[in-house]
Amino acid sequence: MTTLLASIAQRHPRIHTIHQSLLALAPDAVLIGGAVRDLLLARPVHDLDYVVTGDALVIGRRLADALGAAYYPLDESRHIARIVWKPEDEGGEKLVVDISSLIGMTLLEDIQRRDFTVNAIALLPYGDLYDPLGGMADLESRVLRPCSPDSLLNDPVRTLRAVRFLLDFELKPAPGLDHLVWHAAPYLNRVSPERQRDEFVKALALNRPHLAVDRMNDWRIADVMLPELVALQGVAQPPPHRFDVYQHTILTLQWSARLDLWARGQCDARSGPEVHIHERLAPYRGALRAYLETPLSAERPRWLWLRFGAIAHDWGKAAAFQEDEEGGITFYRHEHESERLAGEWMARYHCARHETAFVQRICVGHMRPMSLFIARTHPSRRALFRFYRDLGDAAPAVILLFLADFLGARGEDVDAGELDEALDHAAAWLEPFLMEDDPVPAPLLSGSEIIDLFGLKPGPEIGRLIEALQEAQAAGEVRTRDDAVAFLRAQI
Repeated sequence: MTTLLASIAQRHPRIHTIHQSLLALAPDAVLIGGAVRDLLLARPVHDLDYVVTGDALVIGRRLADALGAAYYPLDESRHIARIVWKPEDEGGEKLVVDISSLIGMTLLEDIQRRDFTVNAIALLPYGDLYDPLGGMADLESRVLRPCSPDSLLNDPVRTLRAVRFLLDFELKPAPGLDHLVWHAAPYLNRVSPERQRDEFVKALALNRPHLAVDRMNDWRIADVMLPELVALQGVAQPPPHRFDVYQHTILTLQWSARLDLWARGQCDARSGPEVHIHERLAPYRGALRAYLETPLSAERPRWLWLRFGAIAHDWGKAAAFQEDEEGGITFYRHEHESERLAGEWMARYHCARHETAFVQRICVGHMRPMSLFIARTHPSRRALFRFYRDLGDAAPAVILLFLADFLGARGEDVDAGELDEALDHAAAWLEPFLMEDDPVPAPLLSGSEIIDLFGLKPGPEIGRLIEALQEAQAAGEVRTRDDAVAFLRAQI
């Protein structure tokens, strides 16, 4: 038994169970791809890819039956089966097993068709490693090398995957990789929007997503996937901004990720300002973590789409840019253009409706806390009510983006006093988030009660009265039903 197979048996009993169960059904089954790479690097493994010489669909169904797992014919035409296994009597995350048939090709030919050498190492049935392309040597030397000169052109989504692997595994590009990506990136739209989106989202989920997006720009991937961001290069901004809109966006994304990583317990402070931010936001950390980790759809959580909101929040500035005769720069109503562009992007990449609405609310709402901060005015109770009413579940995300936006405008040399002011401002907006009472209270009188009490007819006016009543309740001007009746009588 090889060292790797022994390690699987000792450290990964569930993977070992799958491996042995599959070998009992297909003695020639070969484990290949990212799972072998991650096992060699002692990283967590959640997905297993096997190739077999028999019918993968039949073998996959039998394996699912043996394990008591779920079975899916992932691609019947190409004979690819998927098994999803999470034993009820064991903890841990689910394991996903994909099994494909070696139809019309040898194992070497299958390996040569894969993306990168570090993902082209195979574990043969009884323990030997098969590494014809030198993937283990590339892992050792921390190099990302395509399996063939045509690898990226054959599947252009691999250009996005290259960005992610460089950062996730701390690799350096093999000589010539830059040119291969530049050549393949213009063909990304040959790939389905869903595949592009899913690979982009994986890069966005990295601990340093700003480096991934910047690399996408350098490699001309952004020309295809994020032209709205590319358009921000060279767009100047007035003080206190120190950077053009593109660089400001990259820094805002960096800070947004640092804030969500801290809230989710994934990082510690790196600098004095960050220590101070963490201390000031500590009372909100638990609530923010639960909020950010809530999935919006398909296990994509709020924190992921907040990061995308950081990328998209200023897209409208390219179109809204205006410079007067004295050199003053404005971006009037750019947030509305950003909302539109973000919605179009998410429709283009087939994002879920509530994910799109969440990001659009972030974009259109991000100037509300910022505008009052520029005026050094804390929000009134009415302003808070309107903010939470209009932005719904995106409201806390907008407040976090306000901080990231503030920091992204100033860079690392942020003034300590101004940072304190920004944190005071953020706390004032976040306070309703911690309250047990809903910041948008239920009206003390229903629409039907208002109609009956005042002899009104159903229509838009009833909705206006209800909103006015809720706002008065939030402002503390109306506390009882009698107060509500008196308030509405004065409104009619």
